[in-house]
Amino acid sequence: MLGAGAGTLHTAAPAGGDTGAERQAAAETAEDSATLPPGFALVDTPTGQPAYNLTDFGFLPDGSAISTGKDGGVTWVSATGDRTRELAVLPTRSNGDLGLVGMAVAPDFARTRHVYLARALPDEPPGFRVRLSRWTVTGSPDPTGLSEERRILQLTGSAQVHAMTGVVADPDGSLWVSVGDMAKFCCVDPEALNALDPNSGLGKLLHVLPDGRGHPSNPFYSEAQPASWRSRFYAGGFRSPFRFSLDPETGAPLLGDVGWLTWEEVDVVRPGRIYGWPCWEGLHRTPGYRDLAACASVANTAPVWDYRHGDGADLPADQGNSVTGGRVYTGSSYPARYQGSYFFGDYVGEKIWSMRLGADGQLSRPPDDPPFGTHVGAPVEFDEAENGDLVYADIATGNLRRLTYSAAGNTAPVARIVAVTDPDTRTVSFDASGSRDHEGDALSYRWDFGDGSTGSGPNPTHGYPSGPDTYEVALTVSDPSGATDTTTLTVAPSNRQPELTLTTPGGNRFAVGEPITLTGTATDAEDGELRIVWTSATVHCQVETSCHRHPGEGATGPGWSGQLTDHPNSRTEVTATATDSRGAAASVTYVALPREHRLTLLSNLPARLEIPGESTGPSAMVAEGAVVDVLAAAVAEDQVATFEQWSDGSRLATHAVTIGSADLTLTATYLTPIDRKYARDTRIRDLLGAPTGPETGGTALRSRQFANGRLYWSPSTGAHEVHGEILEKYLERGGPEAVGPPASDQRRTQDGTGRFNDFAESASIYWTRPDGAHLVDGPILARWTALGREASFLSYPTSDVFEVRRGLRGEFRGGHITWVRDSGQTLVRRW
Repeated sequence: MLGAGAGTLHTAAPAGGDTGAERQAAAETAEDSATLPPGFALVDTPTGQPAYNLTDFGFLPDGSAISTGKDGGVTWVSATGDRTRELAVLPTRSNGDLGLVGMAVAPDFARTRHVYLARALPDEPPGFRVRLSRWTVTGSPDPTGLSEERRILQLTGSAQVHAMTGVVADPDGSLWVSVGDMAKFCCVDPEALNALDPNSGLGKLLHVLPDGRGHPSNPFYSEAQPASWRSRFYAGGFRSPFRFSLDPETGAPLLGDVGWLTWEEVDVVRPGRIYGWPCWEGLHRTPGYRDLAACASVANTAPVWDYRHGDGADLPADQGNSVTGGRVYTGSSYPARYQGSYFFGDYVGEKIWSMRLGADGQLSRPPDDPPFGTHVGAPVEFDEAENGDLVYADIATGNLRRLTYSAAGNTAPVARIVAVTDPDTRTVSFDASGSRDHEGDALSYRWDFGDGSTGSGPNPTHGYPSGPDTYEVALTVSDPSGATDTTTLTVAPSNRQPELTLTTPGGNRFAVGEPITLTGTATDAEDGELRIVWTSATVHCQVETSCHRHPGEGATGPGWSGQLTDHPNSRTEVTATATDSRGAAASVTYVALPREHRLTLLSNLPARLEIPGESTGPSAMVAEGAVVDVLAAAVAEDQVATFEQWSDGSRLATHAVTIGSADLTLTATYLTPIDRKYARDTRIRDLLGAPTGPETGGTALRSRQFANGRLYWSPSTGAHEVHGEILEKYLERGGPEAVGPPASDQRRTQDGTGRFNDFAESASIYWTRPDGAHLVDGPILARWTALGREASFLSYPTSDVFEVRRGLRGEFRGGHITWVRDSGQTLVRRW
């Protein structure tokens, strides 16, 4: 629900309300739309983490699992999935991409009870710290809590993105840790260059001992400084290395690196290598960064696979928007095609692919086309169950999703219930249409309404008599092969939905960084005043069919405050929820939109202009207060003119601008070498006067006419002027086609009495007042130059070079030079 103007947002109290459990059932229904190969099915296990909070998980030796939440919550779920328990809520900074985002179970957990957790600490802005710590799990046999934090690694950052992104516990006891570049995503940020520096911990895959010292096998390990970032360095050049695992055969890290503007990639990581970011994205030079001097000589270690960004879950097979690195399937129950295959996903594209790698780390089978799975939820971590089945964390639902296979080709169906109650009549309308058969067969439905009555069909309605306040309803679905699934739902026929009212700001459009403050009240007919729980998310939509969420700050109580981020093409959604003692809930969502202005890029010559992250073209609507890059190609489309400056004075082709309170137009000025020489050289402007015509020519030769002369340019000679009688002689003798472009401006001779220009085709034109202008070229010029030109006894030319019977001759004040064609000799004679 979108607030329009100042006032209130509220829930009406409809005759029928839905309970929290019923709404959860509705959410689960959406999960079951996954498309998988025949025989495969997804089995879901709740983790106790709410939707868009689950970040990571790890299995314990008994098959139970510990999961982490972005908000700092750590939960345990039993091996059977029927029990969950909160173990801890760690102090965590969770805005932006930060939070408790990574965990690993120690390989010797059965003895030590150790787990490793990576989180951002709740420091005050603008800076923050990210920390990897070891914790001890308390309670036995089932975990009950965490204790004894021991710090292993810690880094400091400023941008609230791409922090510590994962941790893997090696069977040998060492730890692998992935760290993002912690650079701004809005624009070109020089901080991203840290990813290339082995002396920085940013943008790296680190390999460390359990105490944080570098692993002795690392490529730059130093015994003298084992705790330096250089000693910890294994590989670099990563932007956001989101999830990795170790190849079970080779031990090589297999890593997904989330791209910036266009490309996602999967890497087989080798020690000491640099994987290109920020100068490269996949196999491609990164717009904006590619023009930085620091990127000029950066070599790229090619990914094993890269794929292009696209626009939603229905994209072509090779597209998505945010890669999640996976793992190699080591089990034996999947078909032979998938045994030993590497599975990975895309969080935004809601896809899973498999591909096979050879022993050399190269592709032996490319990713599935179409993808192995589509509409699979939002995978953010992959692991394997005890029998080898792949399991992934779905942040969209908070569930672990286990990928199972039945060789018989029939998988048990999934039962789902949604219910709406009418408390005035104690009537409940049930909907089981979200139930699903994996083979697409028709299902039969058997209901137990909990009061001794039964029913059938997918959409029964049942009236409850006066009596108990709650009833447990059971639904069993059956497929034609006799496979069944049963689910239960508790309903409260007379319970009314709470009423929730929000007070909102004036309008719903804001500048980046502008405060957004919401307040609310919640009441319930049976329970009175209720507590409000607030959640928020930045929703990024390149187009509306391709959105993904970045969970934001939450709160509990009467109010929430926050602000828009400068994440491109985004909005902030804030949801207030109040739940009564029977589980009935009311929610209201307020959507804060950016106050946008048109940013337009122009240029004086046709050239490629972009607004990276906002548009691949020269115009975009951009949020007020946002910092964005504007990018001008280094060379205009004529392949001659080069970038000079923006109209706001910046001389950087990639330039960060802050969007103010009005539309903004920036013009990129391109200058040809002739333009640049004329603009920068006052002497040339005074000498030549105003231009009298446009610049003409192509990429090999260009010229422009001025009142008192001409400027010529070629790639080999640069831009030079020619004027006066020398220009007249130059044109008389055929100009650049015959003599070549000028290789110098007109210059004074050493004695000050003459002037001359050199030209590309071994020619010079000299001028003196008594002798006029004369062309000297070829072997005559070469011999005259060897003698010292006008400083020699020959002095200045008195004629052009001309043909004689035996060859060529040039005459001078002090004599002449003859070139003999047959012998190639040059003869010098005095008068």
